[in-house]
Amino acid sequence: MLQQHFLATSGAVVLIIVIITLILKSIYSIGPTEVGLVRKRFGAALPEDNPVAFHGEAGYQADLLMPGLRFKFVLVYAVTKHPWVQVPAGQIGIVVGQIGQPLPIGAKSAAYTEAFGNFTNLRAFVEGAGPKKIRGQKGVQRPVLPPGTLAPIHPVAFLVITKPMV
Repeated sequence: MLQQHFLATSGAVVLIIVIITLILKSIYSIGPTEVGLVRKRFGAALPEDNPVAFHGEAGYQADLLMPGLRFKFVLVYAVTKHPWVQVPAGQIGIVVGQIGQPLPIGAKSAAYTEAFGNFTNLRAFVEGAGPKKIRGQKGVQRPVLPPGTLAPIHPVAFLVITKPMV
């Protein structure tokens, strides 16, 4: 009788420890100049030719985790921290879109509207923004990031090139 009680109690303790461990591993501390890139481990497949999930599919999620304490269940999501894009003084940042509509034949750079929010509004970039519902395009973007820019730009959707990276 005592042995059965001990086994039941120890099983409950182990279960509680596992649950607490999972909860603690699911809390992420994102620093003041970092973003958390969320990757969903399983779910529906991403649409062809799109590396970013907008509707909960498996893969890199469109929404970044901003600074602070954030909760994403560790068995479903993986979170990696990335620094905000920072363009040093005296340099510019060239932005290359890795998502969006294909560039028209012969175009050297993509169309842009201010509603894209300096490439921080990924949903507006893909779904269309502005009065004409301009959609973002893959490839080199027309505007460059000016010196001193510090912005939470999605690390999978955009590649930002500065002088040290060349």
